[in-house]
Amino acid sequence: MIIIFGILCLILLLTLKVHWKGLDEQYLSKDYTQVIKGIFVVIVFLSHVRTYVDFPYSGDQMVIKVLNYLGQLMVALFLFYSGYGIYESIKRKGLKYIQHIPSNRVGKTLFDFAFALSLFYILALYIGKKYSLSHVLLSLTGWTSIGNSNWYMFTIFTLYILTYISFRFTHSKRLLSLCLFTILSLGYVYILSQIQPSRFSNTALCYTGGMWYSYFKKDIDSLFHQHQILYYISTFLILFSYFYCYPFKGVRIMYFNGVSLLFCMVFVLLSMKISFKSQVLKWFGDHLFWVYILQRIPMIFFAHIGLTAYHPYIYLFITLIITLLLSQYIQILTEKLKNLIWK
Repeated sequence: MIIIFGILCLILLLTLKVHWKGLDEQYLSKDYTQVIKGIFVVIVFLSHVRTYVDFPYSGDQMVIKVLNYLGQLMVALFLFYSGYGIYESIKRKGLKYIQHIPSNRVGKTLFDFAFALSLFYILALYIGKKYSLSHVLLSLTGWTSIGNSNWYMFTIFTLYILTYISFRFTHSKRLLSLCLFTILSLGYVYILSQIQPSRFSNTALCYTGGMWYSYFKKDIDSLFHQHQILYYISTFLILFSYFYCYPFKGVRIMYFNGVSLLFCMVFVLLSMKISFKSQVLKWFGDHLFWVYILQRIPMIFFAHIGLTAYHPYIYLFITLIITLLLSQYIQILTEKLKNLIWK
């Protein structure tokens, strides 16, 4: 693990760009955020792979400590950027975009997810794992799993639907719509915290935070550009608040959501000064869904055939290579299929 983590750190150092004069206006551009997503999906891969094989070396144990520290926070920015991106699209396209959320957001994501689940189901048949019909059908929503990572998909599907409801039935009155969405997302956090493991709800409000940041972004940018001292003061306070509150994140679901939002804001504020120009990490960000959802297929398959009995790095690199190949070519295939369906 330390080799992959070391390569990741080296890429970041070599592609680091500091915006010395003023603040970077592109800090939440797609190119910038795709790289950040790429960083964290690699971290997610390392977090998942360690559950299938032991990494006994001291360097690997250091990486595991980092992974344990991050925990669910490693996906917080995925949700934040998703909420931010959707509200940016609503600002640009208005009602037309909202009307197409069921098709373009929920429908296309569900298509990709169902395609991935078909591969997991074939794998389950191969290794002799049996699931009931109801379990398989529920897995399409992310409520259950057939070997795949599922909680994130259930959360994002629900948040997409709540976004549509909030904006469609308030006639796109943005502030009212956002307030309604916030109430509904708080309701989601409360309900899911009672009936599902905490991972279903402990970072969900990051999506809501991303939408609110988009709503206030113009004012925030203007304030920081006019008074940069406020930027430095705000960044210091957010950093201090994050490190102060982090030890309490496990006390309640809302505490964890609060720490997750602070974690996201740390990266957003630092992005105004620091960016990374890595095409490698951008590729991971561009293929985020597939790298995230498919990585367990080679992990399960190679663990089943006994590859974990050999050197852990053989298992690590083979599963990584297969994940990348699957992500590349399945994304191409599904994009072609979706173009035929969503003409």
